Amino acid sequence: MSQDIFNQRIARINNRSGFGKVEMATGEGTQTPMFSSPVLPGETPTARRNIKPMLMGAVLGMIFGTIAAGLENPAMPWGPGFEYNDMITMPTLLALCAGPVMAIAGSVLRNRFPSFFFFAAAYFPCVITMALLDLPLF
Repeated sequence: MSQDIFNQRIARINNRSGFGKVEMATGEGTQTPMFSSPVLPGETPTARRNIKPMLMGAVLGMIFGTIAAGLENPAMPWGPGFEYNDMITMPTLLALCAGPVMAIAGSVLRNRFPSFFFFAAAYFPCVITMALLDLPLF
């Protein structure tokens, strides 16, 4: 049986029709996994791999956005009467302005740094939204 299948394969290789095409054999035969690639057990789907940078970007965006919203709000503990208000103003404004810059850079460098893209995609809307919320939280 295996000798017949082998001979049929050799005959099919030798009987080439025009333009390099091989005639398809009909009848019984065995399937071989010659062109299939094995599934690697260590691979994780893309959606699961990008959860960590998105969560980190969202949390940091919410933190810096909340700090930025409270800089001018007297109801916040770090508001205008806080003694270190001048010290935290500049880093907070830099973190606020970094949102759109990171979003643009992340979209340009998406193929080379996909984790940075997903971080920036979560950071930018969170920092802007939290900064625009002028709600006293305390």
